[in-house]
Amino acid sequence: MPIAGCNHVGGIYRSTTGGYLGADISKKNTWLARGDLQNPSAAIDGDMATAARSDYDYPGATITIDLGRPCLFQTVIVDHGAGEHGHASTVAVATSADGKNFIDRHVSPGKRRVTILCLPKPVLARYLRLRVKAPGVQPWNIAEIYLQ
Repeated sequence: MPIAGCNHVGGIYRSTTGGYLGADISKKNTWLARGDLQNPSAAIDGDMATAARSDYDYPGATITIDLGRPCLFQTVIVDHGAGEHGHASTVAVATSADGKNFIDRHVSPGKRRVTILCLPKPVLARYLRLRVKAPGVQPWNIAEIYLQ
């Protein structure tokens, strides 16, 4: 019997390879995460029960993911999990080939439970950075990040 609400939140998305644009994404167990959030690696560990989380005051907070190798993707999906209201009001996406020089790719509003960031065109990058442009009313909560 399904459980209503967010007490036992399961993932909404699954990691994929391929797709209509030929996405090529490294295995999640090769990714590394760092940033201003508590426990940034929880955002990429495949476990919806864990989450990277900001403090209450978090304008400009970032999470940067080293994908381990250059990957081709066009969509970044942020599942907020049990902290469904833990979305930023506005999030920016930047990518990099070397982890030093980042190119701004997209800015979008955050959404309750899942924030989907559709980039204008496919990107080949090794590093992905998400940055809060405008915080929400609760701490930023990232249970999982997916790329497609």
